[in-house]
Amino acid sequence: MVRTYKPKNTSRQAVDEKSMQSAIQDVMHGVLSYRKAADKYNLKLSTLESRVQKYKNINDAKGSSKRTFDSKYTSFQVFSMEEEKLLNDYIIKCCKMHYGLTTIQTRKLAYEYAKSLCLKYPAKWEENKMAGKEWLYGFRRRNPELSLRKPENTSAARSFAFNKISVTEFYTNLKTVFERHPLTADRIFNFDESGVSTVLATPKVLASRYQKQVGQIVSAERGELVTFGGIISASGNTIPPLFVFPRVHYKDNFLEGAPEGSLGAANKSGWINSDIFVCVLKHIQKHTLCTRDNPILLLCDNHESHVSLEAINYAKVNGIIYLSFPPHTSQRLQPLDVGVFGPFKSKLKIAFNNWHMMNPGKALTIYNIPKLVKIAFFESFTLKNIISGFNSPGIWPLNELAFSDEDFAPTEVYRSGNVEYVPSTQNVVEDLSAPNPEPSVSDICQPSTSGTQVFLEIPRESKDQSINSPLITYDNELQLQRFNLDACEPDALNNSPIHQIVAPLKTVNLTPEANRPYPTVVRSNKTNKGRRSGKSRIYTDTPEKKLIEEKHNVKQLKKLEQERRARARQLKRSLDDFNLKVKNKKAKNTRSDGSDISFQESLTSITDENETDHENFEMNRSHVTVDVIPENIKDGSFILVRFPKKKSIVYYVGKVVSHYSQSEFKVSYLRKKPGFARTFVFPNVKDIHTVYVTDVEMILPEPKPPTVCTSRTSKLFTFSVNFSNLTVH
Repeated sequence: MVRTYKPKNTSRQAVDEKSMQSAIQDVMHGVLSYRKAADKYNLKLSTLESRVQKYKNINDAKGSSKRTFDSKYTSFQVFSMEEEKLLNDYIIKCCKMHYGLTTIQTRKLAYEYAKSLCLKYPAKWEENKMAGKEWLYGFRRRNPELSLRKPENTSAARSFAFNKISVTEFYTNLKTVFERHPLTADRIFNFDESGVSTVLATPKVLASRYQKQVGQIVSAERGELVTFGGIISASGNTIPPLFVFPRVHYKDNFLEGAPEGSLGAANKSGWINSDIFVCVLKHIQKHTLCTRDNPILLLCDNHESHVSLEAINYAKVNGIIYLSFPPHTSQRLQPLDVGVFGPFKSKLKIAFNNWHMMNPGKALTIYNIPKLVKIAFFESFTLKNIISGFNSPGIWPLNELAFSDEDFAPTEVYRSGNVEYVPSTQNVVEDLSAPNPEPSVSDICQPSTSGTQVFLEIPRESKDQSINSPLITYDNELQLQRFNLDACEPDALNNSPIHQIVAPLKTVNLTPEANRPYPTVVRSNKTNKGRRSGKSRIYTDTPEKKLIEEKHNVKQLKKLEQERRARARQLKRSLDDFNLKVKNKKAKNTRSDGSDISFQESLTSITDENETDHENFEMNRSHVTVDVIPENIKDGSFILVRFPKKKSIVYYVGKVVSHYSQSEFKVSYLRKKPGFARTFVFPNVKDIHTVYVTDVEMILPEPKPPTVCTSRTSKLFTFSVNFSNLTVH
């Protein structure tokens, strides 16, 4: 079938529908004759006579039928211009809500919409329950604003997070910063990270039209990630970027070929963390020379690594005003994401592909990335891209009207007041109690014999039903829009076996939403685990800083508690193993000596011996130690910590590092030096845990200074306490 028909006779022209309507009105009211009306409106006389005759046949002298079409070659066109406009607007709105329709869904919607309007359509539509491909091609040609696009994956969190409330709150914080500090474009910066893998998507290449699969060489199936951090200013300048390599230890040769002055770091995962972000802040301060008297504004997302207490303290001391974007809105608000990272990744793909072309058979590694990033960096981090990235979201210059209502269309899905679905069987016109004896619109369902296509007769629904759907629009001036009157046979108006429906005082225009309502979601405002809802914050402000400090302290206490419990579990397992060995040894000795002493009696004797040792220790401690009073335990004091077992007690010597409270403090444990009874040394790996005052057996005196002070003896601690009666480890 020919999709684009080009008439051979060029003398034929499309009819101007507006002029035709005016000419028909003048002829029907006797203002002008046929010939004069045709000359006045530049119409063919025969065409005008044919239209007027159709008007007379349908008894519609008032010209209430407004179903107009875009072309005169519309014998089989299903929808009018107005109906296609509604369908086109519905498709575009669904796309803006991130619920775009595929070609199959659009064809099914067209079939359901035509059926609800009781229009005539090809029999193939009814068979397939969808419109045909040819209709879709013609519909897209008549609506050139539609295009078949490949959408980007957008999570539900990003779709909902970009709303008016969050964006307005960000602009309010930004305006507050500008009011407090007279910042210029060169003092406004944006920092963000992006992953650069050793395997990137390849660019498009030329290939044979008939080749099914086209391949392009890459380094591996899955690549190794290097984090790239860009820093730009609103004036169009840049600061040397950041590279985070997936290594435990950083070496200077990692940055070979990178942009001059780049910052390098290493992390086992290749991602940025709070310690690396502090280095980024120092890197920014070094290049901007910011102080409290001459501050800068730093725009970042609220990733966990960006909001550590150490980073906030450093930013506040060095004049860095830290403003965060709302969560999941960086794709629309962050300048790097808006105007720079897109061209950067495109140029990087080309650079990677060129490297493979110049180095056949070799695999690209993370050490080649800085050199290739440098090529894409200078081509994409340009003045035009950077200024556009700040201008588009309205950051600089400040523009709170940068986003229109259409940009917030995805949030309409989450409105609880959306229109509910109304079945199409209810979309019929109410029969008036006193109907007009002259119907304004009739059903035209007779099959057409002028073409090759077969059209169905669609029976009318019961006329006793009424319309109460909010998905119907009303118009006082127009009558019911139902059928293409221009394409009907004259005899079909009076001889149609289908029921006629009287139009009410108002016109009802069914919209596609009646057949396929817009998607709706009931979203809960509750957050998981009691976390605060994310929003834009000025983290260097005192209230926000205090909240971060409180959160940091709670986190540290939880961590210490977990360490204490882990140590207790480990100690319990060790004691269980030790008791089991003692039990087996006593049982073995009993069997070898032939003694009849029971195992319970042996355990009782061991317990008595431990109690005697403990009594002797109590007598010894009263002479050489200080009473265990919480006020006497200072930072740097040496204490003896008690660890009770089931049948005995073991002791450890520790040094108080710091206090959490008056009854809880951090202790670094020492180990007894082999061959010495009262000499202890710190282990190579520090053993630091939390100790409560109830577990302190006594406060030890200050250790004796060594007789000969060397680097080895300075690490030994000797106490003037007799530990011979105690089990000290």
